[in-house]
Amino acid sequence: MNKTQKVAWFQLIVIALAAIASVINSFLYMHKYGYSFTKAWWFGTIWPIIICVFLVVFATTFSKTFSKFYRKKGEILFDERDLLIQRQASRFGYAAAFVFFVASFIITSKVVGMDTLIPAYWLARFFLGGWLSMAVAHAITILVCYKFGLTNGKS
Repeated sequence: MNKTQKVAWFQLIVIALAAIASVINSFLYMHKYGYSFTKAWWFGTIWPIIICVFLVVFATTFSKTFSKFYRKKGEILFDERDLLIQRQASRFGYAAAFVFFVASFIITSKVVGMDTLIPAYWLARFFLGGWLSMAVAHAITILVCYKFGLTNGKS
């Protein structure tokens, strides 16, 4: 398993832990303060998601600090196949974010109507959802491509 795969697994694990922590925090806010689920979800996701974004964005920077990610002398970390996989993963990440944005805007316009104002905090949710869909699709594409050798028919 190379460094790119380890970083992809790390990113998926961090996102999953942040999702679990967000649900737990939301239920704690619901029971402790009596908030509705939507309000509790907003407050419950703030810190887990901020930490998640920080760790996922800087995972490659932090990867040197973990002992299992240390580079061995003379080891090649990145070659042409890795570049092809990164490009394909970036395309899938972009496509996933695009599909998320289009779907969320269509659903929002159908639910609240075209002439209705939406609260400004929804923009943060749209941004977060788009970023999460991009990060998850990118990491999963990396893992699938390395597992099955999918590089657009190129070796």
